[in-house]
Amino acid sequence: MIYIGYAMKAKSSKEFLHDVIEWDIYNWSYSLKYWQDHSGLDLKSANILELGSRDGGLSLWAALNGANVLCTDLDGPTPKALEKHERYHIEKSIQYDKLNASDIKYKNHFDIVMFKSVLGAVGYNFNKTAQKEAINQIFHSLKEGGELWFAENLVASPLHKFLRKNYVNWGNTWGYVTAREMTDYLSAFSNVDYTTLGFLATFGRNEFQRRFLGMLDNKVINKVVPKHWHYIIIGVARK
Repeated sequence: MIYIGYAMKAKSSKEFLHDVIEWDIYNWSYSLKYWQDHSGLDLKSANILELGSRDGGLSLWAALNGANVLCTDLDGPTPKALEKHERYHIEKSIQYDKLNASDIKYKNHFDIVMFKSVLGAVGYNFNKTAQKEAINQIFHSLKEGGELWFAENLVASPLHKFLRKNYVNWGNTWGYVTAREMTDYLSAFSNVDYTTLGFLATFGRNEFQRRFLGMLDNKVINKVVPKHWHYIIIGVARK
């Protein structure tokens, strides 16, 4: 279920994946395997943009696998991102910048653009137009044949909607998407592969519980609940 890549060196997989994924690690880390399994590109020496990086987890993973990375967030990556990258001795492979996903200044520049849980913030207060524009900006920032690697929060089940609305601080404003909306946003791309997963793990109160529930999701729940009740969509879109 988890993939750490050939450049892991001395770090344990548990510590490494915590630095890359940070939360609900068992389910969200599947994106790393899915992206490489469904990509026609090699991370080694690829020119990569991470959007909405915050603490720089995906940039860490990409740089350890040989990529040259531009690590960005709306107000720039956090100091924790720089500390993390220095701890793994890959800061020379990473540059940092402030970047709005709805206004990307690079055109035909990147081999890969990647993000995890970013469209929800872009679509604050259910701004679907902003989400679509962000994908359009990503499309134009990619070279011909370049790819978008994405992992995003889905609207999910009525239970998820109820609990977010009543118990999550940002649950009433976060722009959760549906799989159909994502495929619509990605219509300009020549090819899109995606999967959905996850139902129980997000309800865990700590990472131990989320891992146990994630294993249950993987073994049983993902197969028996409707796909539109899953809460994660992972995919690769090729320009």
